[in-house]
Amino acid sequence: MNPPLLIGLNLSALAPEAAVEGAQLAEAAGYESVWVGEHVAIVDQPDWWRTFPGAQGDPQFREDMVPFALRAPWLDPMVMLGALSRATSRVRLGVGVYMLALRHPVLVAKTLATLDYLSDGRIDFAVGLGWSPDEYAITGNDWRTRGRRANEALEVLRVLFEAKSPEHHGEFFDFPPLSFEPRPRQRPFPVHIGGGGRAAMQRAVAYGRGWYGSPEAIPELRSLLTESGRGDEDFQFSTITTGGPLTHKTLEDLASRGVHRAVVTPWAGVKSGTVGLDRLDEIEAYAREIGLPPGHDS
Repeated sequence: MNPPLLIGLNLSALAPEAAVEGAQLAEAAGYESVWVGEHVAIVDQPDWWRTFPGAQGDPQFREDMVPFALRAPWLDPMVMLGALSRATSRVRLGVGVYMLALRHPVLVAKTLATLDYLSDGRIDFAVGLGWSPDEYAITGNDWRTRGRRANEALEVLRVLFEAKSPEHHGEFFDFPPLSFEPRPRQRPFPVHIGGGGRAAMQRAVAYGRGWYGSPEAIPELRSLLTESGRGDEDFQFSTITTGGPLTHKTLEDLASRGVHRAVVTPWAGVKSGTVGLDRLDEIEAYAREIGLPPGHDS
């Protein structure tokens, strides 16, 4: 029995030396997509984890409950997607979530357009704000204005990808009419929005073509989409799970709640960047367990 929704693989669980081969195996095993996450750098101090979302306001939360360790080996997601674009041919390639507000959007747009061109239109781009004020501080960005900066950066991506002679004049970014080529192969380009809370949902409705977050948000998101006149549009709901392999019944439950794609972690009890070459066979084993057709062309 085929799974009731699209199945993506959480590549962030893999050690760097296993990531490319893991993506190739996922493609052969029938996964629809592979996804990488990101952190730029984590400040090396004992309480680094206390700003993690699950830790805030929960006195019972412990450092070992964070799904990655302080010294987790985070590869740059854009470089990783470039490598994967040449090592695979069918599977979609996603980054989620990418902290767009840390970067200048014109440079990000050039990278995304290049990736989408070279991958023949296989990129999915999920944007979030992140949870660490330190990553904003060490990259010279203001944590307090991150939401407004992200919104304007998304506007810049849209105009660069869609306008004939793109220009922008805003609070954070300003440029005259530009020649910007090549554009992404995908029109419109698939931007997903991740996060928690109403501000993230409003951002998704204003700038996204999908949601990359908790299924709990789907009812309110559908309501907001309808209110904004987007209720009939093709809007994709994706969620990532890191706690281990999901049963077919759990996948059916997610589908019944409106989830279109589940990004799964087929290894139980692992942290980001720790699954080595010796456990890549579990990618195919999980695909067979949930009924993915081998070599499925997404």
